[in-house]
Amino acid sequence: MTVIRTLERSAQATLTEADLIRRGEALLPFLAENAARTEAARMVPTDVMAEVFRAGLLRYFQPKRFGGYDMDWGAQIRLGRVIARACASTAWLVCVIGSHAAYVARMAPRAQDDVWGSNRDVLIATGSVPRGVRITRTNGGFLLNGKWGFCSGVDHAHWALTRGIPEGEDGGGQYYFLYPRDEFTIEDDWYVAGLSGSGSKTIVAKDVFIPDYRAMKLTELMSPNPPGGVVNRGFVYNYNFRPFAGTALLGPILGAAEAALECYVTGLSAAHQDDAMMQLRLSESAAEISTAALIVESLIDRLRTYAGQNRDIPKDERITLVRDKTYTARLCFRAVERLVSGLDAASILGEAPIQRHYRDLSAMVQQIGVNWDRNMTNTAKAMFGAKTDIPFLNV
Repeated sequence: MTVIRTLERSAQATLTEADLIRRGEALLPFLAENAARTEAARMVPTDVMAEVFRAGLLRYFQPKRFGGYDMDWGAQIRLGRVIARACASTAWLVCVIGSHAAYVARMAPRAQDDVWGSNRDVLIATGSVPRGVRITRTNGGFLLNGKWGFCSGVDHAHWALTRGIPEGEDGGGQYYFLYPRDEFTIEDDWYVAGLSGSGSKTIVAKDVFIPDYRAMKLTELMSPNPPGGVVNRGFVYNYNFRPFAGTALLGPILGAAEAALECYVTGLSAAHQDDAMMQLRLSESAAEISTAALIVESLIDRLRTYAGQNRDIPKDERITLVRDKTYTARLCFRAVERLVSGLDAASILGEAPIQRHYRDLSAMVQQIGVNWDRNMTNTAKAMFGAKTDIPFLNV
């Protein structure tokens, strides 16, 4: 067993998880009213994002010493599930991108001071697809050049957190690099069919200097006892971070599926309600979404138990965690696909809310953390005892 610092449950001094959820629920009418505008704008509109900040919805992993809530992992998943019932793109920013605060809270205290020292309402964007990246060591830090795609919420980001390997260090693994908004530009290349409102455009960095204290090896960031754990005591900031990876995606995915199901029920005409095939589609999809919700709550409970008790997760359970989060996404997508494929012509128009939920789900389930082909083949390999492409399964 890995011995790490004594961990603490969230202080919950300023806001409870239930309070946070209620704040999210209070915004639902406003978010639903602006969901179509969000999709058309290919980003969450500025006035909508202002309401998200005003409600404090991004502070759940922000350290308490910076006005945050120090909440336990899973709070953002439940919040994202609620927000996605109105708008999956907004939920993606709140739940998935908002979770990046935990990354920064695991970095050096000085880096945390840079991010939250003068501004308590901050969004931190990350880029997952590097293009033409060149990173060189220089006196006191690194020089960063390149592009990173799929940077959700970047139009509202105050900081960027992107990855790369410095030249000459190919065997040393990737680093995370943290830098402010005024040091990168945005390439508007986000033209997609689903999750359009997430605004997942490309970050462009040219000769950006990253001081040493705002650079951190990925392995160190993910491992127990990162530098930020000295000042932030909760398990989110100290426990092995790999088990958490990808689970935040389930909040928007589940919420969008639930929203599509509601649209289906309320949108059926009286004639269709007597159609046996419609009834069968509805019952089966409702059962799948209900099952997905149970799995999500089980995942949250399991992660909180292992992390809260500071216990390593056995290999069999690691396999189960990867499999279950992937299967949850599959259940949600399959349920909504079944509903949409049985709709009449009047309901397949692009502006119909159920179609937007379906488009968004189609995009979300492709994310690497819940991608069916990648994760299910690798969990099978792990069950055979073979090496996988997922480091979390090879330990």
